[in-house]
Amino acid sequence: MGQHHKRTIAERVYDQLRRAILTGELAPGERLDQAGLAQRFGASLVPVREALARLQADGLVRIVPHRGAFVQSMSPDTLMEVYAMRELLEEDAARLAAPHLSDDDLAELQRLVDAMADATLSEDYGALFEFNREFHFTIYRAARRPNLLQIIEQLWNHGDHYRRSYTQVPERARQALEEHRVILAACRRRDPDALGLMIRHHVHQTTVGLLEHIATMMREEERRDSPTA
Repeated sequence: MGQHHKRTIAERVYDQLRRAILTGELAPGERLDQAGLAQRFGASLVPVREALARLQADGLVRIVPHRGAFVQSMSPDTLMEVYAMRELLEEDAARLAAPHLSDDDLAELQRLVDAMADATLSEDYGALFEFNREFHFTIYRAARRPNLLQIIEQLWNHGDHYRRSYTQVPERARQALEEHRVILAACRRRDPDALGLMIRHHVHQTTVGLLEHIATMMREEERRDSPTA
């Protein structure tokens, strides 16, 4: 019973910390004080450390010996590496998925595109972020390759907190919606070549825009940190 209770607390701490990182409440590079977190969540250090270890495995936290835990930050080079892998693996998953997409899958993809259209119009970027993820993974699950799916999920986790802020750029949100509509059309045809190429194009467009977005964020941070004349 005690062991189950401890695991439940660790899961609660993990869920809340993960959400705080993904929403940007905890910023990339921020130090995570374990004693402070234990106090915040009304928990002992043990479940906090378990949660941080899980977040490190997810690629969201970096634990440095003798220094502590930090929200993972990502250099433009690392981001490019992650997205280059995403382009290849997601194109492959889409090609494998195309012939296996069911009518239920297509109905769900249509529902998600409609939901993304509403969220884009109302500028509900939190919902848009979640709908976007579910749209992609509805396709990739149809590939029936659990190991490939797991690797793609890990790559998404690596860039989630950057992509969440980029989702909130109105021009990109509108452009991405049109790309999702073209992807859905390829899904309806169950065309592996068209679907693979469109997914790769979509991920590449996100990469280009995300790098520009991060460069802008870094310039703004430098301006804030520089002493005023």
